[in-house]
Amino acid sequence: MTNPGLYQSPTEGWAFVPFLGAIATFGIAVIAVLYWFAGPGRKFRLRAFALTVLAVAAGAASALGLVAAAESFEERHSAAFAEYTTAVQGWAADEYGVTLTEDDVLDMTQGRPAVIERNGGDWRVLLEVVSANGDVELHDARELPAQ
Repeated sequence: MTNPGLYQSPTEGWAFVPFLGAIATFGIAVIAVLYWFAGPGRKFRLRAFALTVLAVAAGAASALGLVAAAESFEERHSAAFAEYTTAVQGWAADEYGVTLTEDDVLDMTQGRPAVIERNGGDWRVLLEVVSANGDVELHDARELPAQ
């Protein structure tokens, strides 16, 4: 089994688009307020009303877009981490003959040592990068320098 390397969360996405929409909403709202203050004329009130409706619609769409982007990121992160966990578990079983749980993989990706059983005893291990291409190895946590 190939070396899984370090976990990297999927960060690509389009969350900046709804954010730009939120900024545009603010600009439209400012213009609408200026039209409301411009005068009592029918032309100003009609434009102010139209801009207010546009600002509310754009604001709602931006908020929904930001929520959707956050949910999409969470889904992609969960799927990618589940795939990574499976890869690390298979790699550790092949390379070291140890069984890792999902919690062990989570601990090691967050920099905490995992306690696993090896040769009848407990072994505290961390994932450590060992090459320029990002390959990792399980290292005894007691052998690593204190941080």
